[in-house]
Amino acid sequence: MVKIIVLVILAEIFMAVGHLLFKKGTNTIEAYSLRGVDAHRRFLKDVLVQPGIWIGFFAMAAGLVIWLAALAQGDLSLVFPMGSLQYLIILFSAHFFLGEKIDRMKLAGTFCVVIGIIFITMS
Repeated sequence: MVKIIVLVILAEIFMAVGHLLFKKGTNTIEAYSLRGVDAHRRFLKDVLVQPGIWIGFFAMAAGLVIWLAALAQGDLSLVFPMGSLQYLIILFSAHFFLGEKIDRMKLAGTFCVVIGIIFITMS
């Protein structure tokens, strides 16, 4: 059980790093209205030249491999809800690394998710 928990936490950390890198990479891209094929093409070109986006892809791929290892060793009804830890990781990472605000509603919602994870893992 401990091994599964460690695998899930590790997978969620890699996935959260990927999301943070995606956000950081897209913050440097001009905001397009994405109306029309040309705007989509320009956006895709700009995304694909961002090194942070590529590192994010690799981080998410590593997270996926670790996630699959956790799924291979545990019940889906246990592993999947534990994956919700990503909400907690993202909330605080976005605050510390991207400067996003944490308000009471975000904190309360995340607290509810964490309580749910605890209930599920105790069963």
